[in-house]
Amino acid sequence: MNTIYSIGPPTPANSDVRQKRRLILGVVVWAAGWILGLALIPVVNASDLATALKATLNGILLLGFPKLFLLLAVAIMGKPGFAYLKSLLGSHFRRFAPPAAVSAGRYRAGLILLISMVVLGSIGDYVATDVISLRDEHPRLVALTGDLLLLVSLFLLGGDFWDKVRSLFVQDARVVFPQTK
Repeated sequence: MNTIYSIGPPTPANSDVRQKRRLILGVVVWAAGWILGLALIPVVNASDLATALKATLNGILLLGFPKLFLLLAVAIMGKPGFAYLKSLLGSHFRRFAPPAAVSAGRYRAGLILLISMVVLGSIGDYVATDVISLRDEHPRLVALTGDLLLLVSLFLLGGDFWDKVRSLFVQDARVVFPQTK
């Protein structure tokens, strides 16, 4: 009985199985980065290290580990696997994205909320400190409320607002105003 071995590119069925395994392994590596980073934060906090060093290590664990493991996951998955995962996650979270075009009233409300949160966040410490006793009693609550209102304003402004913000960083971008009738 003669056995024929094929040397060359894998067959499509064999390639699909390998790509699926790479995708699963990539997702496991990515999740492991988050889990490992979050699991080590209490260990760092319980240690006898200096406070500044604990804060630095916690920042690395919370921000650096997931990014590093994401890089490893992308290397494992390859471009097709990462594109598939991105499209899969994007389709599930797309419903939470703000619509591209919004009504004039919604846009104005979002713009007023955005500007007021930025102005209050910038000058809040300089004006009327005696009047705002809530900020002194519950500073985290006030900060969290301000951040949530800022996030709400970005959703009220809609998706086209992000193109306007992006144009600030493009040197050749030009403003085109709509013609009024």
